[in-house]
Amino acid sequence: MTSGPCAAALVWQGDDAEVAAFLEAHPECRWLHTTAVGVPRAVLRHADATGLTVTNGAGTRGSAVAEHVLALLLAHFKGLPQTLAAQRERDWKVPVAAELRGRRTGVLGLGDIGSRTARLLDAFGARVRGCRRGAGGGPGAGFPVPGMSVYGRERMEEFLTGLDVLVVAVPLTEETAGLIGSAELALLRPGAVLVNVGRGPVVDEAALLSALRTGRLAGAALDVFAAEPLPASSPLWSEPAVLITPHSADATPETDQRCLDLLLDNLARFVAGRPLRNVVDPARGY
Repeated sequence: MTSGPCAAALVWQGDDAEVAAFLEAHPECRWLHTTAVGVPRAVLRHADATGLTVTNGAGTRGSAVAEHVLALLLAHFKGLPQTLAAQRERDWKVPVAAELRGRRTGVLGLGDIGSRTARLLDAFGARVRGCRRGAGGGPGAGFPVPGMSVYGRERMEEFLTGLDVLVVAVPLTEETAGLIGSAELALLRPGAVLVNVGRGPVVDEAALLSALRTGRLAGAALDVFAAEPLPASSPLWSEPAVLITPHSADATPETDQRCLDLLLDNLARFVAGRPLRNVVDPARGY
């Protein structure tokens, strides 16, 4: 990061505290672009107080993350971890498998990631419903899957009840921190599966572990965690029904290219004084 005057800044990958400190040291900065979708609270507070324009990487990661969600779910339903373990032991062991088709599947968060995930799940024959921050309502134009039910967050209990699969794809905000805890997990069908590709603190990890160990949940696939990197001491590492990936759902060359294309387009817009894409609302956090 520069020590001189700065009109605009880019965060490709960065520590939240470092970014906040940089902005405090550069009140002249007029635009901050981050390739991430979620924006740190300290940056949002700074933007709200100073008028700093913040843009994010929304729309660049959905394809990669949606494919990752499907890979994790198929690995669970087809017993791939058990098959790979048997292969290492040269053990001809047929895994217990199931189908994704017909499963009652809920996608929490219908931004780019959630919408693309819903479409892929629908293509596999899952019965998809969605939940978003704004009002829900019956099937209508603009929903990711024709005919799907979409709930507002005020109808969260109805959305969660009886789900076989819950995919968490919301950003971390003051409203979503701890959104999925013991009470919410208890609404899922016994033996359900949870996938989290949103942010770690959205799901209460202690409640998740309890639900797994009591058999309430049959499995979980996690790409994000409350503390990252996930500490070696975390019990999640050794939980047999948990699939862990290191916040890598969007780690593809195609994602990097989309991030670069968006940055260059916004840079040209900034220089020309034209409206920027993906301007973040400090009140909402994305």
